[in-house]
Amino acid sequence: MMHLQGGIPPFFLSCSPRLRADALLSRAVEAFKAGHHADALIAVEYLCRLYPEQHVPAMLRAKVLETSRPELSAKAWYQAWKSAPDLPMLQDAMLRCWLATGAVDSVRMLGPAFLPARCRTASHTPLLSILREAGVTTVGACWKADDAIEGMLFAPAGGPATMRVLLSDETRQYQLDVPANGQRFRINYPHPGVWSLAFDTGATAQLLQGSPLVFDAQLTDRAQQPASPRHQANAVTAERAIDVIIPVYGDETRTRACIASVMASMQHNRAAARIVVVDDASPEPALSRWLDAQAAAGHIVLLRNSRNLGFIETCNRAMRLQPEHDVMLLNADTLVHGDWLDRLRATLYSAPDIATATPWSNNGEISSFPTIAMAARGPLPDQLARLDRTAAALRNSGAIEDMELPTCCGFAMMIRRTVLDQVGLLDGVHLVRGYGEEVDWCLRAATAGYRHLLATGVFVAHTGTVSFRFEKTLRVRENRAVLAARYPTYHTLYASYLMEDPLEPARTALRSALEQQQCDWLAAAVKLQEGAQEIARPVPAALRSSCVRIGVWQHRQHHPHASKVLALARLIASRPDINVRLLIIGEATEALWHTGVTDVLPSGLWDETALLTDAAISGLAGCAALLVQHDLITPLQVPRVELDDEFMPDVWLNNWLAQHEAPTTRTNKPNLKETVAV
Repeated sequence: MMHLQGGIPPFFLSCSPRLRADALLSRAVEAFKAGHHADALIAVEYLCRLYPEQHVPAMLRAKVLETSRPELSAKAWYQAWKSAPDLPMLQDAMLRCWLATGAVDSVRMLGPAFLPARCRTASHTPLLSILREAGVTTVGACWKADDAIEGMLFAPAGGPATMRVLLSDETRQYQLDVPANGQRFRINYPHPGVWSLAFDTGATAQLLQGSPLVFDAQLTDRAQQPASPRHQANAVTAERAIDVIIPVYGDETRTRACIASVMASMQHNRAAARIVVVDDASPEPALSRWLDAQAAAGHIVLLRNSRNLGFIETCNRAMRLQPEHDVMLLNADTLVHGDWLDRLRATLYSAPDIATATPWSNNGEISSFPTIAMAARGPLPDQLARLDRTAAALRNSGAIEDMELPTCCGFAMMIRRTVLDQVGLLDGVHLVRGYGEEVDWCLRAATAGYRHLLATGVFVAHTGTVSFRFEKTLRVRENRAVLAARYPTYHTLYASYLMEDPLEPARTALRSALEQQQCDWLAAAVKLQEGAQEIARPVPAALRSSCVRIGVWQHRQHHPHASKVLALARLIASRPDINVRLLIIGEATEALWHTGVTDVLPSGLWDETALLTDAAISGLAGCAALLVQHDLITPLQVPRVELDDEFMPDVWLNNWLAQHEAPTTRTNKPNLKETVAV
């Protein structure tokens, strides 16, 4: 039986997204087994975009690409791991793929970070095998176990039965002998503090994974029980001197550029300020020597950790240095310009209940520009000067105002000392190494009645993800769980803030002003974020498919010509003699789904880490043509068809079939129409 409109009858007139997801996953598996890699990839890519935190579709996508496009397998397994970074099976699959593709350094960098959790659950044997294959000889892990430290140390086969480990805090060091054969050991720490474990290799000491470990009952109580609200004073409290705190570990080039930009800015600021750099046991001697020279010249105050304390405790150490100063936390991969400190301080002291102020940035999560929560490439110094001056001019003229944020982004965050005294330092007890510590602190301050502001008149450049690289995903996952337990509603509120986007008017004003100046950085950032560069690249070759596909590029269901796409789908469905399907990239109505001849992909937001862009999918799917509803750029290698007033679905389809080799009759198993109609 046929619909009066010409399509096949729907198999499910009403179904939940969950049922559809299950059907598509089954279809992907069957298509993969049949060798129809394009069919499998399209179905599973839909699920990966719709449910990015589900690991089963991501694993299947990685298997499809590993089989059909091996050059994408390493990135595909990395994306699969990101969906469930604490899953041992995914960790091992990713690392083994990296080994097979020659990314041995990446295995050595990230693999040991998995060891503490794997040792605690006795699932470490496969991981150790991978690390040995990557050339990691001696490795160890430690973790907190109630009021003690537990750990495991693994020497090479035939190595010593015991090894000496060093237990260190900021001022003391103890030597202990522990088993080196993987037997679990337990150590009682001497007193509360920040402790690191390292095994002695003779020339140097190498930290056990999991170090440092923070034991501080007072901080634990303070972090778990945020400060109570208090009455705010009517008058703005007196401004204080500022410690610009820059934690440093590696990346000499970016770190030197950051510190140099801060030093150069000091002459433009009226605020009494000093630069406090903390060398967190950097493994780069050249960087440490340069820091020594800057300290000797009086340009910076230099602290050096004898053992790596991690970002959180490094910041805490610096914040304790001068208890009377306000704090400016600044990542070592940032660049600043002009009187940025004075402008941030003006925001911080604009009302007595302001706890923090943070600037615009190209990579600042909620304060990102030109798109909220989307990173853009960092501006060069002269480009930063234009961005910062334009933001300052708009703020000074009253065209934009400082805006309240739920939390600040910690890459550049000015903190009022009186609030720090009340709320306490960053929580290094429960939050591992870094990521999320500023969110936790801001929420504690908010509970005490304080607010956080975006200083819309300041712009700071930020590279991002330099310190942790691959490890960031693991740390975010771990610390996000802590935040979710403490603040169950926060992530929902944050998502609502992004959706409502109260910062949009201020961003639009800044963007308009920069466009009038023909700002080259903005033009390049927008072009990159919209994926224009990706579209200009050659699309990849098509994968094996069960059918011929016609793509619909960036489809919008409320577009004036959307009905023509539906009419075309119904025409195709009414032709059992052809084996053609539509690939809808964008939005799809239930009516389109129910024709049974459409595959759907939600439009993907392009960024430099994306695995498969819309343009790449159009190539891998073998699209013979792309129907376009808007004045949009499409991949150059795929024939383009305008969806306009003159487009007639029946005429176009007949002409297209006549001009191309007629596709074969739809006889493929499983029945693709029945599967996708769900």
